[in-house]
Amino acid sequence: MTIAVVSHDAGCSELLCAMISKHRDDVLWHIFAHPQSPMTIICERSNLVFTPIDDAQKQLEILKPDVLFFGTGWQEKVERPYIDYCKQHAIPTVAFLDHWSSYRERFGYPEVNWEKNCGDFTAVHDEKALKLALDFDLPHPIALPNLYLQKLIAAATVKAISPTQNLLFLSEPTDVVAKATYGNENHWGFTQYTVLEDIFKNFTKFGCAAITIRLHPSEISSGFKKIMKKYPHIRVQINDAKTFDLTDQLLNAKVILGFNTMALYTAALMGKNVISYLPSHNRDCLLPIPASQQLRTLKDLKTSILSPISLSLNDFGMDFALFLETLQRAFNERTA
Repeated sequence: MTIAVVSHDAGCSELLCAMISKHRDDVLWHIFAHPQSPMTIICERSNLVFTPIDDAQKQLEILKPDVLFFGTGWQEKVERPYIDYCKQHAIPTVAFLDHWSSYRERFGYPEVNWEKNCGDFTAVHDEKALKLALDFDLPHPIALPNLYLQKLIAAATVKAISPTQNLLFLSEPTDVVAKATYGNENHWGFTQYTVLEDIFKNFTKFGCAAITIRLHPSEISSGFKKIMKKYPHIRVQINDAKTFDLTDQLLNAKVILGFNTMALYTAALMGKNVISYLPSHNRDCLLPIPASQQLRTLKDLKTSILSPISLSLNDFGMDFALFLETLQRAFNERTA
């Protein structure tokens, strides 16, 4: 079996590359990705060969794949021409969903005919994601194990890293996403920059010695530096996501604060102290972490919140062989 894979954003790319790495000899894989994209960085780290994205029709006519796996996300929509070709030629497609947010919007909702961007099947990796996919009536949800998190947590347990007294802020381009989706960068009532200012104003309550800002792969540091100048007494360093290992930074931090990033959930699985901070009722925490760690304000930050929590990965999803068999059987039934 030949499986074509196309992805851009980091979340789904991690899921896909973890699957490919574990099953690299079970099928023939062919990855399409933009050079210097999060997907290619992950491929290089995982020793996976990729082909630069070009004319999808020409590439797929030559490859003749049996199925297409594609990532979904907010950044480039590189998968769209590949999906179109596969649907025109009765090649089954599988959309991989990461996280628990914007399950319809990543396919183009609320635009007219957004459903055409969905896969014939929808791959999800935990119970909450499965429920969301079913609630939104996404095509044929299929439960798969999260091989990426399994591998990440296993590797973290054997790392010898001494924790610091630093607060790690996991930034996201909230303003850019809000602007692109709703036409207003302050749609949710906050941005990554206003949150950093909140952290500075309440910094003494965290009991930390310094702040580390981990930039999202699509962010630059200039906006943060303007705010930092107003608080010269607080030690701050800005780290590029492409340079600094995420697992090391999570293990190294005393407190980890972010919005709805998967990295917060990952840190909770590592037994770290995490806070999902969304200072507005316009946006809810979607992470499967305790409600005590979901904050709307830092003004009344309690010591009890600043403690490690304990979560574990549950067994979930079918094995790879059954996954491929399920795809083939379901697609045959639907095209008969």
